[in-house]
Amino acid sequence: MTTWARPTLRNLYNRGQGKGADRAMKTKTIAYLDKPGIAECPKCLAAAAQRTAELKLAHAVVATGSGRTALELARALRKAGSRARVIGVGYSAEYAAKWGALLPRFTREAEKLGAVFITGGHAMGGLAGAVEKRFGGATPSKTIANTYYTLGQGFKVAVEVALMAADQGALPLKKEALALGGSASGADTALILAPVCSSAFFDLRIREVVCMPRGG
Repeated sequence: MTTWARPTLRNLYNRGQGKGADRAMKTKTIAYLDKPGIAECPKCLAAAAQRTAELKLAHAVVATGSGRTALELARALRKAGSRARVIGVGYSAEYAAKWGALLPRFTREAEKLGAVFITGGHAMGGLAGAVEKRFGGATPSKTIANTYYTLGQGFKVAVEVALMAADQGALPLKKEALALGGSASGADTALILAPVCSSAFFDLRIREVVCMPRGG
């Protein structure tokens, strides 16, 4: 939900500054979940869908191992009145063999709602992970990943799948989009960001935090 406020200090500072001095500051609500994990996924998807509809965003990218979370997001978006296209990002072949691949029973239903699916190596892993395993130490991409982890696993994952989708041409560059990630399963974090490809990582901009776990 978005509200508008006229903070006293801002107005005092702007007084006499000319055009825009009395401009209101935009505020919004962030949904804080009790804990990370799949149990909070429905709340996260509802908050994300509502904000996507309010901003009239055209794309929503989400981490999804089996395709189920992408399907649930597509349904939540339609319920909220949004026509945003869902981009489901599944595991690479290596991780799909460990944790499971996209399942047709979910992807087919999601595709009926306009969703598309991609898979690929992790933007913050891949070659960097191989270097770390062989030689040890902290690679730049792993340092970036662990920095995002201070905001939660879902936060890092949301940024990462946006990079992966942009790299594959599924997510338009620099047009604001919804990005969701979770902790092992489901989604517990939702961001509004301006996506870029991995090679332009430092140009990525996170515009809003829509939802994130407070506990855990």
